Amino acid sequence: MNSINCAAPGVVMRPRTQFLRVLASSVEAARMSLDQRVLIVGGSAQDEHILRQVGFKHIVNSNLPTDMERMAAGESDLETQHLALDAEQLELPSDSFDLVFASEVLHHCSSPHRALCEMLRVSRRYVLFMEPNDSLAMAALVRMRFSFPYELPAVIDHDYRSGGVRDSQIPNFLYRWNRHEVFKTVSSYIPERIFSLHVYPYWDFSVTEEDLDLRKATRIGSITSAIGAGNFISLLRFAQLFLNWTPPLRSQGNKFFCCIEKSPGLKPWMARDGEEIVLNRQFGHQQ
Repeated sequence: MNSINCAAPGVVMRPRTQFLRVLASSVEAARMSLDQRVLIVGGSAQDEHILRQVGFKHIVNSNLPTDMERMAAGESDLETQHLALDAEQLELPSDSFDLVFASEVLHHCSSPHRALCEMLRVSRRYVLFMEPNDSLAMAALVRMRFSFPYELPAVIDHDYRSGGVRDSQIPNFLYRWNRHEVFKTVSSYIPERIFSLHVYPYWDFSVTEEDLDLRKATRIGSITSAIGAGNFISLLRFAQLFLNWTPPLRSQGNKFFCCIEKSPGLKPWMARDGEEIVLNRQFGHQQ
């Protein structure tokens, strides 16, 4: 699925220092092997670079056929294989990659849940993704028009021709996630499997003056006109440090990072019968 990370030729990519720090910390905490085969869904050259900075070596990057040219123009690593794939229908075998990764991709899908389920199906062990966070603070910011519920800047940044839902010119709705939403989705898709969730909501104001110029539909435009975009970015940087330093405030952040770990084990009420997974009859008699 198309991602706004795919910058058009000539567009400077946004700094992602905070995301790199969160990603590296999650990989270290989960003790992931850096020799795993990684699939990027809705990827960009920047996604490749970030994963290689963390230490992953075996990377396959995918995106919609309509975005393959932009991906190639983004100075991708020559060692990275590129595939044309739809996040909502990944034409790959189940359990074909150790880790499946997506950054700011799910909200560009017609069905974010379907895309996440496809990532779960293709992943043998881990699914990592970053999306907008669903919190009381973000809901308040949307109501006060400091944030817009639809992602107009992505379409504007792609010359009004693409960058929206399923890489169309229609701006996508900013579907926001939280731990409970992920838990329900994973529990529904793989009810027989044991899994664990590691989530990290946080604030990340990694915007440039060009990004702010694309947000005329919010109150940010009037603020930057009054105090200047550079001064506003400086205030954001200070606010980011303070908000992330305090856990209760950090949990209200604008970003939601999630690590889903699939265990090979089954729920205690399930059992294997050859190649088939069945209800554990002994467990049922014990209840």
